[in-house]
Amino acid sequence: MVEQVSMRKKWFEHVEKTRRKLQRKDKGTTHRAAMKAASVTWPQEKVKIQNKIKREERREAKEAAKASKAAASPPT
Repeated sequence: MVEQVSMRKKWFEHVEKTRRKLQRKDKGTTHRAAMKAASVTWPQEKVKIQNKIKREERREAKEAAKASKAAASPPT
């Protein structure tokens, strides 16, 4: 079963990653500044996350169908 993904949590993970990148140049980078910078790249990152979720759901559905098909047909 695919675990529900909170986009809010993913957003803050993205901000955290962006802040780490910004702190390489400027050690005084604030969370607020990181949020501003992260908002530029968030749309692309969000699409990647959504595609990953869909991919996992399709994979699970395929495995479930395969398992039910195997269980439905009696062994010969």
